[in-house]
Amino acid sequence: MKDFNYWKKRYESQQLEEFNTEITGSLWLKTKSITRKELVAEFIQTNNISLNEKGLSKQFIELFDFLSKDSENSHALLNSYIKWKNQNQILTLDIASLVSELYKLKNFDWGGDHQNSLDKYLVSRYVKVYTSYNQLISKFESEINIAVQGYVLNSWYNHWSSILIEHIFKAHSSVLPTVGQIKSVDFFIKDIPFDLKVTYLPVEYIKLRRKEKETSFIEPQK
Repeated sequence: MKDFNYWKKRYESQQLEEFNTEITGSLWLKTKSITRKELVAEFIQTNNISLNEKGLSKQFIELFDFLSKDSENSHALLNSYIKWKNQNQILTLDIASLVSELYKLKNFDWGGDHQNSLDKYLVSRYVKVYTSYNQLISKFESEINIAVQGYVLNSWYNHWSSILIEHIFKAHSSVLPTVGQIKSVDFFIKDIPFDLKVTYLPVEYIKLRRKEKETSFIEPQK
């Protein structure tokens, strides 16, 4: 039988193919997604499971070993718990308000270099260029503050728009989200793990779609 360490090594080396087809592999990922102190405590209490270990990493091992003894039933227990937690998370998010706030960002300008790495940009553009303290200070109002503001605003937009996109998927009955964040897995569809990737649409296309949406709400004249 493929044990905890087998799946741990596969996960850490990002050899993820087997997680798509092995029931114990997807069980390992689901268990990992709830391996947070408060989540483990809540899960074992809800399902009358006793763990001897106190440290979180050792609890992960012990819980997986316990659950893998009856993988089919354990999947059902984890699925039920994860769906319940996700539903609670959805209820705390005011989607309409968040969409309205995101629309307020009109200009998407990182303010850094083409790689969007603000720290490297500031070091290469200012820290290593200016030897004069006064010259460096003078750049704050005209350049540095603008760069930092752009980076923060765009990071804010990316974070919350990603949350909204994830919720579109998570709202589907066939999708099981991860509760805690785990690398390379955002949710499961029929126990197959998926990593959601988001990209940008052309600006002019977005403008066109928004215009179409706005005109669709205009009442026809009688």
